[in-house]
Amino acid sequence: MVSSVSNMKLMTAQIALQTIKGNSSDGGSSSPSDHDYSSLPSQSRSALSVMLDRINAGKAGSTDASGDTTASTDITTASFMALLRQNMTAAADAKGEGSQEAAMLAAFKKGQLTVTDPTQGVSIKAWDVTDPKEADIDQKKGTDIKTDDWNDFPRDHLQRDSHGRLVRSENGSFIEKGTGNEVYFGQVGTQNYYITWPVKTETKPATGTTTDKSSSKA
Repeated sequence: MVSSVSNMKLMTAQIALQTIKGNSSDGGSSSPSDHDYSSLPSQSRSALSVMLDRINAGKAGSTDASGDTTASTDITTASFMALLRQNMTAAADAKGEGSQEAAMLAAFKKGQLTVTDPTQGVSIKAWDVTDPKEADIDQKKGTDIKTDDWNDFPRDHLQRDSHGRLVRSENGSFIEKGTGNEVYFGQVGTQNYYITWPVKTETKPATGTTTDKSSSKA
């Protein structure tokens, strides 16, 4: 005979499953208020509420101590990309043209910015959540990479000169070994990430003395 405790566990699992299915369907979403679980004991209701909050947090970010929504730390989510765009825009405005921040934002707008989270073993091309074509995308699939310690990853990937010093570009960005890409590594929100983009190159015409930049300014 199935016990009352087993019944309660089964009911809790069914409600959570229905919520997950509702959130992933095209026909609309489901929320805790769509289900009647008032018959569950208070301890079970509390556990279910936490479970459902975590499910929703996977799409919209998490909540801090005050209950305010915060950006997701998952770089494959639109929530993270929205925070990244906001931070880069504010930083570029503050630092001005020619800065590392301005270079990052310009690369982002061209779809050339790559974000890597070595601790989670994932890398992804950044996308603009304000672009109407991307507006309905909540998450994209990243590229799996080898999981690495945060301190080891930048050390192993950054270019050094003959004296062992890290090489920087004109705008202050670090340079990646092998690719020559410019690099920012540091915090976005509450965690550290490794961000790269193609270095802006200059080419001289065969005749004439002026310099033609291949990348336009943001």
